[in-house]
Amino acid sequence: MTEQLDAPYFSELKDLARYTRKPELHEEGRERLIRFLDSYTGALAVDPVVDSLCIHFGLYPYLSPSKLALSTAEALAVEFHRPNVDLRGDDFFFHSDQSKIFYQLMDGKSIILSAPTSFGKSVILDALVASGMWRNIVVIVPTIALIDEVRRRLVRIANQYNLVTHPSQKPAERNIYVLTQERFLELPDLPEVGLFMIDEFYKLGSSNPDDQRMSMLNIAWSRLRSTGAQYYLTGPNVDSLATTLDSDLRGSLLVSDYKTVAVDIEDRSFIPDEDRLADMAEYWPALEGSTLTFVSAPPRAERVAVAISQFQPALATDNFATQVADWLAENFHPSWRVVEALKGGVGTHTGPMPRSLQRIMIRLFGSGKISSLVCTTTLIEGVNTTARNVIVYDKKIDRRPIDYFTFSNVRGRAGRMSSHFVGNVISYMEPPNVEKMEVDIPIDSQSESAPLSSIVQLPKESLNSDSRGRLDNVMTQSDLSLDTIKANRGYDPEIQVEAARLLRANKGLRSNFAWTGYPTNEQARSVLEFGLLNLLAPRQRRGMNVNRMWGMLGAVRDTQGDLLELVARQSEYRFPNEDRSDVVSTVLAFQRNWMGFTIPSLLRACQRIYNEVATSANEQRSNYEYYLSQIESLFLAPSLLDLDEYGLPLPLALRFSQLGMVQAAEVSEVLDSFVRLAQQQSVRSSLSAVELWIVDDVLAGLGMNTSSAQDAD
Repeated sequence: MTEQLDAPYFSELKDLARYTRKPELHEEGRERLIRFLDSYTGALAVDPVVDSLCIHFGLYPYLSPSKLALSTAEALAVEFHRPNVDLRGDDFFFHSDQSKIFYQLMDGKSIILSAPTSFGKSVILDALVASGMWRNIVVIVPTIALIDEVRRRLVRIANQYNLVTHPSQKPAERNIYVLTQERFLELPDLPEVGLFMIDEFYKLGSSNPDDQRMSMLNIAWSRLRSTGAQYYLTGPNVDSLATTLDSDLRGSLLVSDYKTVAVDIEDRSFIPDEDRLADMAEYWPALEGSTLTFVSAPPRAERVAVAISQFQPALATDNFATQVADWLAENFHPSWRVVEALKGGVGTHTGPMPRSLQRIMIRLFGSGKISSLVCTTTLIEGVNTTARNVIVYDKKIDRRPIDYFTFSNVRGRAGRMSSHFVGNVISYMEPPNVEKMEVDIPIDSQSESAPLSSIVQLPKESLNSDSRGRLDNVMTQSDLSLDTIKANRGYDPEIQVEAARLLRANKGLRSNFAWTGYPTNEQARSVLEFGLLNLLAPRQRRGMNVNRMWGMLGAVRDTQGDLLELVARQSEYRFPNEDRSDVVSTVLAFQRNWMGFTIPSLLRACQRIYNEVATSANEQRSNYEYYLSQIESLFLAPSLLDLDEYGLPLPLALRFSQLGMVQAAEVSEVLDSFVRLAQQQSVRSSLSAVELWIVDDVLAGLGMNTSSAQDAD
């Protein structure tokens, strides 16, 4: 019986064994083995052979549970790849490249790692944290959604550390700071850093000269590197660093092509654009496993999700995803296409969505409650998802053809180590030609592409002759001090100087800047209009004008968190080609992007520039902090909106506020109050099944191991 069971495997195993004698075909052999494992169901007689092959090709995570008949050398190799830290139990193993990098980092070497999405770069950080070797660790991530993901991972293994995710949180003796670059730069004091990590490090070299976030990331990198701390930078598909960077930096780059999954690509670019949905409908029933569909922009994601939901098999009426859709309809808006698609079993994940809703979609998708998720490329920025199939639906992003780097990142979402051995990519664009990816770090290289907003942060003695020449007009003028220019991080220095000159020349304009606390309508509108037109480049305004900004701010203030009423008001001003669902998305995007970041940043920059001008003119200074904090919190109680990044949607946060959750500026106090309420039986009994699912997930993310939160995922 055993021979009959094992016979189909012998021929392929013999072929695989031949690769062990051909080092030049090591990568090909590893991929063949991965494809074999995809169909291998296990057989006691050949498990030892399969295990030996996994060991030879470094695929230790794929060893059989029994690990029978290992030789002494193999057993030693297996133990070497079991990290000597309390991480994920005794059955966790690094693959061969992970192990090499982990031990080099433990030996004190700084590393910039470029490796495929399926490599498992983040688990190396987890192991470093679990070692407890460093007193203070800083982790810089590109999005607040990733703050939540990293914090949720580390809270399980970082008992000896205090996790800091907000600049206002108080540090302890040992800390892990998980922050975006903006939040890191807002820290009142730079900690004594032992190790720092920057995720998606290729963003240091963005090609957009007016990319404020790139500039801020460069400044954060420069400050961290100046501490002399050890670093671990990670990202995918980078081939080299610019030759203008120093040799130590370039020498720390490790490029690994070690793949733990195999990927099949089907080119369907011959299908006309207008026939894509009909084509998808034909093969959709035959797709096995979970499917991610990438589109170019949030509005398209919502429409494509609805279209897919119409040919995807319907969910049962008692399906939990349907309950979540009903909850979203009641608490956000019934006309929102995100709700319509989810009722049909299709999730949506876009950048402008509230972070808590992004979390809900990822949970539904990751737990198998829905098998399809339509998303924009914001999902490729480090958020861990597991999908067997990836569909590249669009050919362009921001009206530009998808390049090889982006295509490779999207392709990397197909398959996942220990989940899907083989991933499938169906592409409606012709896969682009291979291009080498070189990353510059402009603040270090001081190349011509380096934004002035980055290099102005460097000490004068560190500037090269070209940078001094580019900054000459800034350094020699007397209209705005270098201290103020540097404080307005990310804003072009020359634009700031021109704004200062405008204020100096117009005393009547300045009269509307001299306020503290809550301004009059004329004062607030005047400052906002000035900042919009004089501090942002045209591209950064993204079609925004002062009338639209002012009208939406007023509507958000007046409706006090009532999204239904807010959408009803804004629907009167929608464009002819927009419907009610578009208004919902527009309002949510404005709240997140403009009220959450751009407007407060503009007000702080205007305040600093005006105060310097006012001081020199012996006029009244201003303080906009109260007003901009009101904008950041959507004119609601302090820290209510902060709970969104922990996974608690605003409507539910408002419920907890009504139940007695404290209102405080310090998010830690609000979280403690939330936890106490969320564990009270009287409160829990008032929540629906969906609300309990959300609340328990937030508790689990804070280290409270509730059984219902674990069961949900």
